[in-house]
Amino acid sequence: MISHQVRVSGGEFAVIDGETVTAGPGGSVHDAVLDRLQRYAERRGAAVAAAVAEDTGRFVLEVSPDGSSRVLPSEASEETADTPEAPEVAPREPEPGQTQDRSAVAAALARARATAAARATPPAPPAPAPDPDAAVPPQLAEPVTRINTLARTGHLDEALAEATALRERLAGSAGPEHPHTLQARAVEAYLAHLSGRHREATVLALSVARSRCGAGDAQAPAEVVRAAAAWQRLDDERAAVVHGRELLHMWDRLGSLGPLPPGHAELAERVRGQVESLEAYA
Repeated sequence: MISHQVRVSGGEFAVIDGETVTAGPGGSVHDAVLDRLQRYAERRGAAVAAAVAEDTGRFVLEVSPDGSSRVLPSEASEETADTPEAPEVAPREPEPGQTQDRSAVAAALARARATAAARATPPAPPAPAPDPDAAVPPQLAEPVTRINTLARTGHLDEALAEATALRERLAGSAGPEHPHTLQARAVEAYLAHLSGRHREATVLALSVARSRCGAGDAQAPAEVVRAAAAWQRLDDERAAVVHGRELLHMWDRLGSLGPLPPGHAELAERVRGQVESLEAYA
């Protein structure tokens, strides 16, 4: 439910519920608006939604007490259709030290919209979790069983630490590209994903997919999908563009070797569209 009205004027000033907001020294109006909405969320003890009107359009911004924010899907914006706009702010001289970049707020909010649009619809259901029992030698059955037990009982941080230790041992004894090592790394990536460590999960999953693709492994397409499932949760826009481009390169490479499995070409195109949307504002 929308609880605040925000009007951004020219990237210099903003009005929240009729109260003027200006940027602090060295800051931006966008940051000032987010700071104010975060304070409202802290007082409320829950996320607040604000209808934002700025030069390039309208959207609904949700801000949580911890300062995290997201642009809600377009359906939420329809709530604002009959809502009166906040009054326009009369231009005035900026305060000492205040920046006056008229495009800063529009660009920042446009990036936020692109990020939200990229994540509003997940590119595809994540691939099934890798089976840690499938490709490890018998002598490693004990640590694998321990990892499974920790994960099943909700001790994800401990399970991840055990998986990391297992992968490091296998890399030292069999080599980083050995199938056993890659399987352990895939398990490590999956546990990082479950633990909310999405950047770590993406990097690990991409490394597995990269190795599988380079070797022409039949498991490569599934590993690329797992990497895409982790990638879609990234919060860093630049990292999302960089890693998204690598995903697309892998799909292009797999496609050059033969037809992709059903649904993969469509998934690749959806990821491509998301990357291009983010890239336009990164």
